[in-house]
Amino acid sequence: MKKNDTRFLTAIFCDDIRQEIGGKLSFMGCYQGELIVPMAPVALPKLCLYATIWTPKDRPFKSLMLRVVQDDDKELARLEIPEVGLAEVSLILDETATRKTVSTAIVFSPFAIEKPTSLRLMATTEEGEIIGPRLLIKVVAAQEPAAQPAVKSKPAKSRAAK
Repeated sequence: MKKNDTRFLTAIFCDDIRQEIGGKLSFMGCYQGELIVPMAPVALPKLCLYATIWTPKDRPFKSLMLRVVQDDDKELARLEIPEVGLAEVSLILDETATRKTVSTAIVFSPFAIEKPTSLRLMATTEEGEIIGPRLLIKVVAAQEPAAQPAVKSKPAKSRAAK
């Protein structure tokens, strides 16, 4: 049995994350598994990822590192959560809670797209690696225009003999 079988990692991929009045977050332009661009190369002004990792409250994280990996081999971002931050999360007391969470935003600005690719969120804890969600980035090739439809022409005027 995997040690991280009761821990999991979620992510929202979107165009922007905004802090609202009252501490609320708004996610603008959320992607549902894929991002499609009309051509490449192209640069998006911003690409955001909001990551949340969950653990049972009786197994708080002792170490936590989040990574965003492109095409399963190129690391685009690495964020190590300091032990002090993990200790603060484990101190939050809510008798009704069954899990503890750590959440953070990762922002790429600008975000260059050179070709079809994928982004994956990964987490490494003291118990091993957790594989998170993936965003597929697709490039829609410009299509050749279809044959022009026939244009109805006016009949030629006949010249009648007088």
